[in-house]
Amino acid sequence: MHTRTARNVVLGAGAMGAATAYHLARRGEPVLLVEQFALGHDRGSSHGAARITRHSYADPRYARLMLDAFRAWRVLEADAGVNLYLRTGGVSFCPPSVDYVGRVAASLKAIDVPHRRMSGRELRQVWPEFGGADDTDAVFEPDAGMLAASRAVAVQVALARSLGGDRTQVVENCPVRQLDLSGERPTLVTDDGPIVAERLIITAGAWVTRLLPTLPCALEPTRQRVLYFRPEGGAAAAYEPGRFPVFIYKGPEPLDDFYGMPAFLGCGVKVARHGGPAVDPDIEDRTVDDEYRGIVRGFVQKFLPGLSQAPTDRTETCLYTVARDEHFRVGCLPGRRDIIVASPCSGHGFKFSCLIGQILADIATKGETALEISLWQL
Repeated sequence: MHTRTARNVVLGAGAMGAATAYHLARRGEPVLLVEQFALGHDRGSSHGAARITRHSYADPRYARLMLDAFRAWRVLEADAGVNLYLRTGGVSFCPPSVDYVGRVAASLKAIDVPHRRMSGRELRQVWPEFGGADDTDAVFEPDAGMLAASRAVAVQVALARSLGGDRTQVVENCPVRQLDLSGERPTLVTDDGPIVAERLIITAGAWVTRLLPTLPCALEPTRQRVLYFRPEGGAAAAYEPGRFPVFIYKGPEPLDDFYGMPAFLGCGVKVARHGGPAVDPDIEDRTVDDEYRGIVRGFVQKFLPGLSQAPTDRTETCLYTVARDEHFRVGCLPGRRDIIVASPCSGHGFKFSCLIGQILADIATKGETALEISLWQL
């Protein structure tokens, strides 16, 4: 075993870590990217075919930052020479008693993003696949869509390597047993020997509180479970990108929130309830039980009746890392300017990941970022 020293160590090679490595390499900075599993693994939060992207936020601060996030993705696509964003349009809808769509529409108006407010009846006239009451409140954003999730992570790791050359190193299958913060510099204790960082950027997802048990904010790992509905015969065409939008439903109670997206890369129509049970991230559990299937099918029967009899021969699980207020947590560890923590979490962070990488590279190299992220302070 030998001691390895690096100027910028990024711990965790999921969406946030890959983006950070890419942005640091783009600036000519040396990077050591450390991942506890194999690259592209499915144990965390960043795998799978696609994630929703949108400006449609009830909180205007996130809606405004999405302007920068969309721009960051365009720059990445140009650098990589690949397409990662698929424009499908997106629908946000809720019962009239829920104050959600009105706030989303106000946010879109404030940042001058085109949109259309609709009733449930009007929604069904455009997309007969949707069900629900005539007085359902809905808003359509044409620019919403999907990001190719696993592909985006892999592209950014590849760019970090190609832009950085020998100055970018990637170490996979390297679990960190402990963070030793007692010395002058943060040290990662691994089975292959210590890694000493001049600057440590922690993007460890559901494992962040394991590494930093004294982190001054509450973060809870939960397991998200996803069903893929496969409509048969001629009905399948109605749910393809270009004909069917991504969607978010906000119900009256916290566990009444659902989301989904068109059939993509042969996976079927993705539908899930937002949120899940608290879990130990080190215990791998791919179970999607009958009770949960029944909950999602209950939503589908009411709001996507054409899928109510469709088989679900594919399921997927991933981890959320949830803050109580569902805001992100990004910044330097109190008292340690050489340790930057990023937990852009609570199940709505992937769309920001390329921008988060830019922000973390700013903090690492300049000590600050010009973007307004005070909302995310640790």
